[in-house]
Amino acid sequence: MRRRALLSLSALALAGCTAPGSDAMGVPSDASDCPSVGDRIVCVPETDPESVAVALTADTRSVSPPETVTFTLENGSDRTLSTNFYAWTLWKRADGDWYRVVPDIWREPLMTLDSGGRHEWALTAEHDLPPDPDRYYDAWLEAGTVGGLGGGEYAFTADGVLGDSEGETLGFAARFGVDAPELTLEPTERVVDAARDGGVVTVRGEGEDEDGSRAELTVRRVETADEPVRIVPERAAHDYRLRNTLSYFEDGVERVRYVEENHAITPSFGIDEPYAIRYEEELYEVTTSEGNNE
Repeated sequence: MRRRALLSLSALALAGCTAPGSDAMGVPSDASDCPSVGDRIVCVPETDPESVAVALTADTRSVSPPETVTFTLENGSDRTLSTNFYAWTLWKRADGDWYRVVPDIWREPLMTLDSGGRHEWALTAEHDLPPDPDRYYDAWLEAGTVGGLGGGEYAFTADGVLGDSEGETLGFAARFGVDAPELTLEPTERVVDAARDGGVVTVRGEGEDEDGSRAELTVRRVETADEPVRIVPERAAHDYRLRNTLSYFEDGVERVRYVEENHAITPSFGIDEPYAIRYEEELYEVTTSEGNNE
């Protein structure tokens, strides 16, 4: 079963949370210098992994793409850790805050890490943009590639419930750096043509269903927006909808139309309602429509 990554493993825990006991690990998540994951978090290198029973570590503090970094979650406690090895997250720090990069969806089996056990994820970091991403990045279990990573500070996280913790979810994080140039978005391989008419750019692309219809996604600049979602370039790199619109904004462009033939997704582009995003300090509204809109 696959679900959008709106749920964390905290769903495994009982409702509510209790005060940490004397053997509590880590610090409250909102007091850590890592992404806020779980009720409490063991953040490396903020926390010495040798000082706690369970920790997530990286085999290097910095990578220069293309290069692989291996993360290891090790359970040195005498209790079982209930977790989901698909439910990892890669984050990037921007302007002092942490933002999700990938994944967007993952499988949801209940997995366990027994006392003395360990699990490894081998993440190959690449600077090059993925040529033809879908709408969502799907999590992998043990090894995979994440393209489109610009230089900066990142964190890899997981979470779990240790033994009978009465509802307390533990987060685990390892920070590391990526030594690479700043990321610049480019269109995906779906794009077949683009033309500018004044302040409007019309981008044409091909979908994957020969029996599909025409659909349009429009991104336009706005002055204000309610609760815009901050999108970093590294996240947009894995969403063809954003790649094929945001990459065409330049001076004087107020609106980008991405018109896709042979479109087969309902609702169009997987978007139910208009929403707002903040990208590189600019606000945009994203809307969709169906049919012949020429």
